Amino acid sequence: MVHLGVLWQDVSLIDEAETLAADIPSVIETDRMLDVVGGSAGCIAALAALNAVSPNDRLLNTAVLCGERLLRQQEPQHIGIAWKTEVGSSQPLTGFSHGCAGIAWALFKLAAWSKDPRFGNAAESAIAYERSIFVVEEENWPDFRNCLGPQENQSKPRFSTSWCHGAPGIALARIDSLPYMNDAETREEIRIALRKTAGSRFGIDHCLCHGQLGNLDILQYAAQQLDAPYWNEIGNRLAAETLAEIAEGGCSCGAGSSLETPGLMVGLAGIGYGLLRLAFPERVPSVLVLAPPVLARHTLEAL
Repeated sequence: MVHLGVLWQDVSLIDEAETLAADIPSVIETDRMLDVVGGSAGCIAALAALNAVSPNDRLLNTAVLCGERLLRQQEPQHIGIAWKTEVGSSQPLTGFSHGCAGIAWALFKLAAWSKDPRFGNAAESAIAYERSIFVVEEENWPDFRNCLGPQENQSKPRFSTSWCHGAPGIALARIDSLPYMNDAETREEIRIALRKTAGSRFGIDHCLCHGQLGNLDILQYAAQQLDAPYWNEIGNRLAAETLAEIAEGGCSCGAGSSLETPGLMVGLAGIGYGLLRLAFPERVPSVLVLAPPVLARHTLEAL
């Protein structure tokens, strides 16, 4: 609603977004997902996007309620804190979509927005947990999801390399959190995670969630935010390979079958959006960090 309201200069869509946001406080206490994909963490980022277009104290108050929910649901770990979400796992998840990287990313945003240090402290503690289980040999963080099937050797964890789970999404979360946590250890994590992203089997399909266009978005975002042309050069090479693959064999969605699906994160809409990002990175914001619309002053005044 926020993005379309800005793109189409239609204030009624912003009004509708505000109406939807007004309903959120009544359901926060029922949130068991907690994460970026389906819970309070993602809600904080969406509310922040709306606030960027139409600032309102009610939006902040609702975001704080989401943050309070996350604080109440945190669970102490051997180092730091984490959350058990509705995604089945052998222990609290790492990563952007359902894990600590994404939840910490949202809490950092909320800490800056609300000026309440409790949220920033929780974010730092969540990152401490994630760092404590980093596997140096893999240059990656374990993927503890049960849905990956039975694991014969429990002492050897699985690893993913996508936005949703693994190094690419963790790199993205850390890059977007640099305004709040910018130290040598964080910068080194970003470097390692981007190197893993660029050097891995580059996505199992073309979707945003766990495919090539999602990983390309992350390399592109790194080049923009870090002012690092190196990642843009690598991204351009991998983008050319991806485009050639699509031209030859068509788009491969991420729904677990050969069927095309219209969805955003695993379907054709997201593949199209990812291609627009490659073509116009300064005009098309990253949906993987729920970035607000690219706003010009006249756009705000028009709304």
